[in-house]
Amino acid sequence: MDLKKLLGDVPWITKNGNLDLTRFPIDNILKQALSEDEQKFKTGLSVLSSMCGYGRTEAGVFLMGVLLNCDDNWEKRITIVEAMRTIHTKPCADLLFNELKRVKSSNTTRRYLATVIKVLSAMPSELVEDGFESLAEDRSFSPKMRDKFRAALEKRFFDGHGW
Repeated sequence: MDLKKLLGDVPWITKNGNLDLTRFPIDNILKQALSEDEQKFKTGLSVLSSMCGYGRTEAGVFLMGVLLNCDDNWEKRITIVEAMRTIHTKPCADLLFNELKRVKSSNTTRRYLATVIKVLSAMPSELVEDGFESLAEDRSFSPKMRDKFRAALEKRFFDGHGW
């Protein structure tokens, strides 16, 4: 079967029949990421995250915007932050560090904050080292939270992630 004949001239399908996320149209994906339908929302975020992984900077910018415009629905925020794991930029790291400062730790927010720390911990050291050091010394956080920030730094050090 001739894929070219079957699909027509679709620029985001490679000659091998694979999806090329660097050329895939983003408009409908953006709409999905803003959907109130949970499945469409999650699918949109997942595709945007994949697009970021393939170098689509605009997808990462949009994911950060979705987080900034999300209400305090912690499950939804967790899903957004998890999708941001492929954005390795200083603005993304800064946004997530600001989330750690903005959101007070409680039973309700604990999983969200843990997700933010996890995503930050996976970023390159040059993006997060100063931020974690600053938070680890910030007395406005509880000793337990400061210990979590130190643990993130120590894990990076002992796992050989770039120091």
